[in-house]
Amino acid sequence: MKKIFQKIFKKKKHSIFSLKFSKNFKISFIVILFFFIVFVEIYLSKFDSLDQEIIIESNSLKNLDEIKMKTTNPTEQKILQEINVIKHIYAKRIEAYKKGKSIIHITESLDNNHDYKFITLVSLFSVLLNCNKTKTFVIFHILVTPDFNESSVTIFKSLFKKFSHNLELIIYNMGNHFLNRKTERYPQAAFYRVLTPLFIDSDRIIHLDGETMTFSDLNEMFTLDFNDNYILGFYDVIAHGVDNLGIKSSIYINSGVILLNLKKIREDNKTIELFNVANSNNTKLPNVDQTLLNYILYPKIGRLPCKFGTWNFADRDDIELYLSKLRTKVPIEELEEGIKNPGIVHSCLCYPKIWSNKTKYTKGLSNCDKRHDCSCKKYFDLWHSFANQTDYYEEILNFTGTMN
Repeated sequence: MKKIFQKIFKKKKHSIFSLKFSKNFKISFIVILFFFIVFVEIYLSKFDSLDQEIIIESNSLKNLDEIKMKTTNPTEQKILQEINVIKHIYAKRIEAYKKGKSIIHITESLDNNHDYKFITLVSLFSVLLNCNKTKTFVIFHILVTPDFNESSVTIFKSLFKKFSHNLELIIYNMGNHFLNRKTERYPQAAFYRVLTPLFIDSDRIIHLDGETMTFSDLNEMFTLDFNDNYILGFYDVIAHGVDNLGIKSSIYINSGVILLNLKKIREDNKTIELFNVANSNNTKLPNVDQTLLNYILYPKIGRLPCKFGTWNFADRDDIELYLSKLRTKVPIEELEEGIKNPGIVHSCLCYPKIWSNKTKYTKGLSNCDKRHDCSCKKYFDLWHSFANQTDYYEEILNFTGTMN
């Protein structure tokens, strides 16, 4: 018995090289094995590289369909009938990429204007470039007019080439809502964000205008305490229209960078109120959605700390002029620190706009004459540094720079 066990458990080398194969066979086997390993690595990298394949689902989104089925309010039903998903774009193994990361929802609104699509692309690119790749996952909700076409979708699909591990993109056809509010200066899309509580499955969302640049991870901003407010934004100096509507608020915020409390807006039925006023011609809204939000959501409006958002101020004189016009003061030290290390910059103080490649910011331009140390050239360079990293910089250099 002992001899039998010794025979069974006797150690032997069982490798390919211990067998009596010819030298040529062994070499051929090693070569084939090598190429097999390389092939497997390449195949697997399709799922893990930044250039991975993109899956597209057309005209469907489970959450939106479920919301439509559950809605019983006739006004809400009518609104949601027009809203459909044009494209839902995401990377393979998307749930694995989300796992362990903080998910933030961001929305931008635009029509099919050729130039503004590229302006918005640069805004989204700056968000992704500065988000924490290991901690933050971004879902962009792009709200568009019915004329938004496949070539426009392709522009935004290009983001996946560099950021597929941190990105999901949903593009919504918002129908003909607010067509009556469309003007030469403002598109109907400016009002789209007020409907987001109805169909975006999140308790909160960040809205960014296309003319914003992001310089830090937005997760901290996304998780701010609302303190029972409907909305947080940074202060604007002119209360466009709300005084005439009977609102004597000490707070008036700009709608270009806002954090919306979707959960509370839904609970208090503010969405329908926003929709009814926006859809009516009886209420004058000189600054469109901005006037609307400050009017309907009063008084539950809060301020974003300056580190999360500010304008492209040039110098202390610019800051002091801004502070002197505010209804509620902001600590100058906080504002200066926000300018020094901004989370988001809303570049609306430069005319012509900073994305025009033909722009030369010199003394002699009216907006620069009024400022001691014009910051437009600085932000022009920053914006183009983002744009140059996209797939569409040549097209950007050729556009006119118009927004409408």
